[in-house]
Amino acid sequence: MSANTAKILQFEIKKEKGGRNSKKPTVDPLGFTKGLTNETMKNLLKRFSNSTREDSIRNRALFLFMSITGLRAKEIVGSKFSDLLKGPSDETLLKYRKKGGKIGFAVLPNDLVEIIKDYHSQFLIKSDFFFHSLPKRNQSHRSPLSKRGLQYVVSSWNVNTCQGRNIHCHALRHTVGIRLLAEAGSIAAQKVLGHSSPVTTSKFYTQPFYDGSKYLRDWN
Repeated sequence: MSANTAKILQFEIKKEKGGRNSKKPTVDPLGFTKGLTNETMKNLLKRFSNSTREDSIRNRALFLFMSITGLRAKEIVGSKFSDLLKGPSDETLLKYRKKGGKIGFAVLPNDLVEIIKDYHSQFLIKSDFFFHSLPKRNQSHRSPLSKRGLQYVVSSWNVNTCQGRNIHCHALRHTVGIRLLAEAGSIAAQKVLGHSSPVTTSKFYTQPFYDGSKYLRDWN
């Protein structure tokens, strides 16, 4: 073995071992508890379904948008009509800037786009941004919803995550990731969540348990 080859091998071994005090970041096995139960999701949808109040109509549009796209808070409040385009199969795509600065695309069902447009038309909102603050008393001015405003709205829904904590914006993203990973697989979940790799998706959204009871009740 040549001296150069020995140096390369030695370098690779050191790189794998890392520093003396280096530790791999651990993944929280309770990550799944940050999401919402199916029952909570159904109750929220039912709560927002029949109302003529602006806050409830906005809540419905927001809830559907968040539970279908799984976008982060910054991506949600930055969503605009001017960023809509048609995909190769005539699907409606929302172009957005992902965490890290890269461009991502979210598929929006046509009925969801119509719900957002209806929210605008009912309250005479003329803006490129999807979601807005409520006007103050005796005023008509609305501002595009901020991240802080979005968190306030979501918190006001007053439901708990599986962990027992009050709902937060990212809870909807966790719920989407867990559901898609279980029902459609890692590639589908990765594409919807905008991760760079399905490994990342599986790492954070795979449930650390499996109900094997239907296979284990009968030993015949």
